[in-house]
Amino acid sequence: MRAAAQNPVSSRLCGIRVGWMLAIGWGLAALVGAVAGMMVAPVVFLDPNMMAGILIYAFASATLGGFTSPGGAVLGGLIVGVIENLAGTYVHFIGTELKLTVALALILVVLLVRPSGLFGRAAIHRV
Repeated sequence: MRAAAQNPVSSRLCGIRVGWMLAIGWGLAALVGAVAGMMVAPVVFLDPNMMAGILIYAFASATLGGFTSPGGAVLGGLIVGVIENLAGTYVHFIGTELKLTVALALILVVLLVRPSGLFGRAAIHRV
């Protein structure tokens, strides 16, 4: 799937149906998203912005771990969860209502200090 997405011309020359690969990729993404939505629906009740908080946490973990590193994103999620719970417990003015603000502040800090994340690599393109 990655080969078909990155270089469709070479993939077609190798006999891979690029259209089918892209459709399968989008279908799998929709399936995983639907399963995640069904699993989280009992926790965050059904409304139009149901996954907004969870998406912010996911973006914070991917930013912290690095967008190019799947393992870094998982470790970033663990770090975001630990920092959020520690800040919610020990910083008294945060409480439970402002825990999402910790993730947003973490995104800002990571983008200011190390934009590629902890395990990400900066993309260098030569012209």
